[in-house]
Amino acid sequence: MVALGASGAHLGALDAAMLLEAAMVDRDAPGPFGILPTGQLARRFGIPWLQVDLFRLAFQHSRATLPRGNEALYLFWDRPDVWQLPPEQLRDGLIETGEVMSPALEIVTASQVDHGGPMVLEGDRILPSLRDYPLLRERVTTGQVAMVFLVEPDEAILLGNMLVRGRGMETRRAAEHRTEAHAKWLFGQWLTVEAERHGLPVLVPQPWDTLAAHILAAVTQ
Repeated sequence: MVALGASGAHLGALDAAMLLEAAMVDRDAPGPFGILPTGQLARRFGIPWLQVDLFRLAFQHSRATLPRGNEALYLFWDRPDVWQLPPEQLRDGLIETGEVMSPALEIVTASQVDHGGPMVLEGDRILPSLRDYPLLRERVTTGQVAMVFLVEPDEAILLGNMLVRGRGMETRRAAEHRTEAHAKWLFGQWLTVEAERHGLPVLVPQPWDTLAAHILAAVTQ
């Protein structure tokens, strides 16, 4: 998933804080990291580019204890057999991890909008419900924060991208690869329903070459 945030300052055609949720696209897409759509947009506007995963990794590596959701935070961190769990349980784990991360993303985004310069914030675990968090609700309504969701609807493409990327795949069985792809597909389907329920745009991440332009169009229309 990808979140793109460009907050506070005028960015050519864009004058908003953008949160781009690209569920199951960035993490499993082939190609160099620097040509991902979020990187293209960050370079285009000359703004910083951060990953949501950095916040999650900081919590996990520090063994942080949060007010709620600690089990979900460490589900994909502590269990080497995690991809042997039922896909529906894994989907729920992805959702719950996003819920755990949401307060941190809320305050970082709001602070950046109010006090910082433009920024791209990308990564998975950004949920549509973040739109209605107290510090972001008004900022979304006034156009200071815009959110877009990219969801790959084809499970076979998800699996193929995972295999091309190859990250951590060599130590797992083919059945676990299929389970991961199906869990992420289920998560993407859930994200689509939730994004539409919150009035947020959902894009299919194809064609790849023009995806950055489609993202920009979605948040500036």
